[in-house]
Amino acid sequence: MNKRERIDAEMKPDAGKFLRGKKNSITDIKGVKVGHLTVNKDIKNESKEKILIRTGLTAVLPYQMEKEMRLFTGIFILRGKNEITGYEVTDDFCYLNSPIVITNSFNVGRAYNAILSYGFSLNRAEIWPPFVISVNDSYLNDMRKSFLDEKGVMNVFQNASNSKVEEGSIGIGLGLRAFGWKGGIGTSSRILYLGNKQFTLGVLVASNYGNHKPLEKSETESNSTESGDGSLVIIVGVDISLVPYQIKQITSSLVASLSPVSILKNCSDSITCVLFSTANPMSMEKEGPLSYDFQLIDDSLLENITLAGSEAIKEAIFNSLLKAAPVQGKLGRKIETIPENKFNKLLNEFGGIA
Repeated sequence: MNKRERIDAEMKPDAGKFLRGKKNSITDIKGVKVGHLTVNKDIKNESKEKILIRTGLTAVLPYQMEKEMRLFTGIFILRGKNEITGYEVTDDFCYLNSPIVITNSFNVGRAYNAILSYGFSLNRAEIWPPFVISVNDSYLNDMRKSFLDEKGVMNVFQNASNSKVEEGSIGIGLGLRAFGWKGGIGTSSRILYLGNKQFTLGVLVASNYGNHKPLEKSETESNSTESGDGSLVIIVGVDISLVPYQIKQITSSLVASLSPVSILKNCSDSITCVLFSTANPMSMEKEGPLSYDFQLIDDSLLENITLAGSEAIKEAIFNSLLKAAPVQGKLGRKIETIPENKFNKLLNEFGGIA
């Protein structure tokens, strides 16, 4: 077996409390799609100086965007450093009707405009506020040049798929690093039963953090100026009937579930957790008050949702490391895939999956 197969054998479904979904991906949730745009270019500027572009964009479409509707959503941010467009509206009104886009800080405006143009192309009355989360990929990516444009971003939305999500050094994951090794995009899902009914929880992460304490890396590199802007972005989708106060409780609990990990203690990196529910959609297709079939689960079931989410987040982080191909970027910096022995050490720091 190769390394990935050996590790999968250690992380079989009965290692945790919950079974994985069929695709072990956020796209196990009906209606959810994911798209990537990867920009991997070497160019020369007017002074013949070499510029290495290692960036991209990853988008999660939470439902069929042609429909005029909103989903209940909540956000929890720990040590917020990332720019997040639409945060105030989403946090106040607890709804989402936009794709969720993760890209680097210099491309937030382009993604924002592309979401609006995408909504106009669908003849939607409202696709606002655009929801864009920034990450800092400047350690590997030269941010002086950008190859993202509105048309390219709209193509990501139009070609997003509900198939198994590609992971690792793809989309915004191309320029990311975590724990001193190559980070990137990871995904996972869990099946859970609440009141004798089956539900699905899916996670997508962009891991770009933990570099304040790289695993046995040099002190010089760990003190580099780019190390202070690390972040972990967590997107969680569920098909469970949740209302805003329950969603906010779960998002904060999910972030708290990562805090015992010793490598995150005294960390200045930020963690952003966004959770949306595809149940209880609010239709906006008719004039007048919003309409939806309101359902509510008992608060006693929230703990199981949090446990399933914690498992899925941890595995998604592991997948983002294991699936990431090595990348050489600006200033000759090269970030390797985490070796198996170092991964096992990190696995122990997380206490396994469960």
